[in-house]
Amino acid sequence: MIRRTLLKCIGAAVFVWQISAIEPAFAQDTRIRVASVTGPSHHHNVALRWFAEQVAARKVGLTIDVLDGGQLGSERDYIEGMMLGGIQMAQVSTAPIAGFVPEFDLFSLPYVLRDTAHFKAVISGPIGEKYRKMAEARGIKILAWFDNGYRHIFNKKRPVVTPSDMAGLKIRVMESPLMVNTVNAMGGSATPMSYSELYTALEQGVLDGGENAAGNVLNDRFYEVTGYLSLTQHFRPPGIVAISMQTWKRLNEKQQQALTEEAVRLQDYEIALTAEVTNKAIEELKAKGMKINDANVDAFRAKMAPVYESFKAKHGKELLEAVQNTKP
Repeated sequence: MIRRTLLKCIGAAVFVWQISAIEPAFAQDTRIRVASVTGPSHHHNVALRWFAEQVAARKVGLTIDVLDGGQLGSERDYIEGMMLGGIQMAQVSTAPIAGFVPEFDLFSLPYVLRDTAHFKAVISGPIGEKYRKMAEARGIKILAWFDNGYRHIFNKKRPVVTPSDMAGLKIRVMESPLMVNTVNAMGGSATPMSYSELYTALEQGVLDGGENAAGNVLNDRFYEVTGYLSLTQHFRPPGIVAISMQTWKRLNEKQQQALTEEAVRLQDYEIALTAEVTNKAIEELKAKGMKINDANVDAFRAKMAPVYESFKAKHGKELLEAVQNTKP
């Protein structure tokens, strides 16, 4: 009996060993969907598809599918979904993340990121790492930071040169109290709204305009429902490409390594692509009949003191000063 029992135990151990040897093979065929609210031709999705190709070339059994055009909902849906595990991966702006991690409001402050060199120094240094840890604590792992260039005011009524030109304009903003306060401080009337609803709202006259980067205005065809783009340069919030921690933990070590390493390349690729796309977008918008004008940036910047004070009252001044003192 002892011998039979011993043989059974050995048999069970061999079975467990066989299963454990087979399990990695199952893990080698993993498909991840990355959600994005922008249209297929938007350069963020161009970059994501490039990323998918690079990851596939690593041959670690990982396939990434890009679901663009808001197929899986709004950016807020993506963020909450990644936290809960229902959304595997997404490209989102930092502004709506502040609804879940309030400190992300920092990136929505007007005129806080001075230029591309400053932008890269902030996201790649201690500040970027600090924010990675904040996000991870809420169940979201940041793989890469995205640039989207400066955001500007576009509308269907008139050129915006000074704050007085903003009077009476109903302008869509992201679902961020700080962004609402900024556009209101600029002299407009801010209206939080999902990005996927903006085109229809402009077409139907519910809103007068929005604020976004030139590349977005072009790729999402807002020139069809508005006529003026004013280069106010008021925001430059980064975006992120992130993965749910629940999804991340299901990947094997080689898959995690491939994602991490290719995400570093993705970040550099997208930032360079943004600069190229922004310059071309301005010229293409002009060709499509949109009237583009410079704005008095100093006049708008002078209106931002209440927005900064509100941020410091909520989060203190250390984070803000750290960004302001970061040098390329």
